[in-house]
Amino acid sequence: MPSPYLEWMDENQKMRCLEIVDRVFLGRICQGIEDSRRIIVKHPAVSRDHAEIKMSGSQPQIRDLSKNGTWVNDVRLAAGSTRSLEDGDVVSLGETQVHVRYPEQMERGKNEAMKSTQTLVRPREVIVTNVVADVRGFCRMSQTEESYQVYELMKEIIQSFCTIVHDHKGTIKDYTGDEVYAFWEHGSQLRQEQAVAACLTALEQTQTVKKIRAKLTGINPAAESLRLGWGITTGKVTMSHYGWRVTDLTLVGDSTNSAFRLSNIANKDLPSEIVICSSTADLVRKVLPVADLGLVSLRGRTGLEHVYGISREGRFGERRPALYPSIAGARVSTADFPGMIH
Repeated sequence: MPSPYLEWMDENQKMRCLEIVDRVFLGRICQGIEDSRRIIVKHPAVSRDHAEIKMSGSQPQIRDLSKNGTWVNDVRLAAGSTRSLEDGDVVSLGETQVHVRYPEQMERGKNEAMKSTQTLVRPREVIVTNVVADVRGFCRMSQTEESYQVYELMKEIIQSFCTIVHDHKGTIKDYTGDEVYAFWEHGSQLRQEQAVAACLTALEQTQTVKKIRAKLTGINPAAESLRLGWGITTGKVTMSHYGWRVTDLTLVGDSTNSAFRLSNIANKDLPSEIVICSSTADLVRKVLPVADLGLVSLRGRTGLEHVYGISREGRFGERRPALYPSIAGARVSTADFPGMIH
């Protein structure tokens, strides 16, 4: 075989070889892929479409597509990441090992060939609306409840929240620990529909939390006191990649930081489950009920921020008197804000 090829032992303990002409798919099913371009591994831990190996210049590269992980030389690939393969590398999935073979490995011109196939990523400045959902009391929950119960709860939240984001044509950026972060890209100009879609997403997620709590109460103790807070901001960010992975997409900007800060005080220091910045409020106030929450100080930021709340019914229920941090440590109650129903 003049090209790099893959060598493995199939389920019948027969040695098999497959040349990497263009790309090869590895997985439990690889539906729709012809036999000459796929390696089937029938193991329950192997995903239907587990990994892809394709030629990039003169060198094969592997991309992880799995849920349970792909290993190269006993090192787990980061989820969704890509790395180059060398002669003698061993790819492991399930209990199968696939060996990479080079009959004639050509070093000369290898770097140039790789450079010619790399995608050039340029940072660009865009306007986005950020939505961050943050679970209240997550550290305490993790301390008092079993880890599998916390996992099952977060899985329920993340799966349902991601579906809602996609339905409203948003992009999931991250879901780590106790937070889910999504964004809506405006482009170079502010677009009302993007901010409205983001706010509608958060509103729908608040209703989903009630359903999750009702569904799991009596089954999962971690769900019984489930509460979240949402922070929504709109502003300019620089969008680019820090690293090689698809998941390394990053949004750097003050509005991103502020969304996380607002999510930390929503439904905790403030009575509104959803707290939005003034830029977002200006974009959505003609479509959604907006209540003035006044000025607040945010951790790590100088000055005061004017924030607002939104709710599906235009009402903001209180479990306790809501107090807002303000200038010189003074505290103001909801009665000072006529936009609030208390």
